[in-house]
Amino acid sequence: MINKKEAIISVENLCLSYGSYKVLEKVSFEVEKGSCMVVMGGSGCGKSTLLKSMIGLLDPKEGRISYKSQDLLSVKKSHRQKLLSEFGVLFQGGALWSSMTVLENICLPLECHTSLSTAEIEDMGRYKMSLVGLSGFEDFYPAQISGGMRKRAGIARAMALDPEVLFFDEPSSGLDPVNSKRLDDLINELKTNLEVTFVVVTHELASIFEIADDSVFLDPQKKTLVAKGDPKSLLNQTENQQLQDFLRRQT
Repeated sequence: MINKKEAIISVENLCLSYGSYKVLEKVSFEVEKGSCMVVMGGSGCGKSTLLKSMIGLLDPKEGRISYKSQDLLSVKKSHRQKLLSEFGVLFQGGALWSSMTVLENICLPLECHTSLSTAEIEDMGRYKMSLVGLSGFEDFYPAQISGGMRKRAGIARAMALDPEVLFFDEPSSGLDPVNSKRLDDLINELKTNLEVTFVVVTHELASIFEIADDSVFLDPQKKTLVAKGDPKSLLNQTENQQLQDFLRRQT
């Protein structure tokens, strides 16, 4: 486990719902700067909903989310957008534009949010592609590359604006074991070399044990967080049977 560092994100007594349907309640945890926090749990437990709220796409019914000690809901809208621009997001499937080349996809955030010249944007896009091992595929379209490569392209785009925090929603979904392991290695490499903070939603056990410095486990019945800690430690120490079954692949 990593040494104790400052919390870059704090989630306090968060309650989330879609209309009258309650998804999660009283969820509280912190994400340490430079760590990888994994949000885990079975299907329907609210993992992706929690991520949506953390990146500003879903306002909570109650509670607060703080980034660098600033409440994302109470700050002025213009300042909130500035804070959220320090986040990068990889959605399930990569969410690349099919009509744009890989390089064009990665350069899009730079075109929208910076005043860099076209040449500078392309140079930055090529650099991000090199970080994820995609040099030479700049002019390919998403349909022309593999699923694993599309995920890596999605990561490069999420990194385009040099975010401090990267949020990944099921990054290994649909990948074979080899590409899944490569993606885990990439996450660890970026965390170590660039000191990026990660929040990763996943139910893939191999990835959980490989990348997580810390984790939270969501219970779909209780609709809340029931455990927090290094998954390797939780595996041997938790008394929560549902979590034990999850970590040991038991039903």
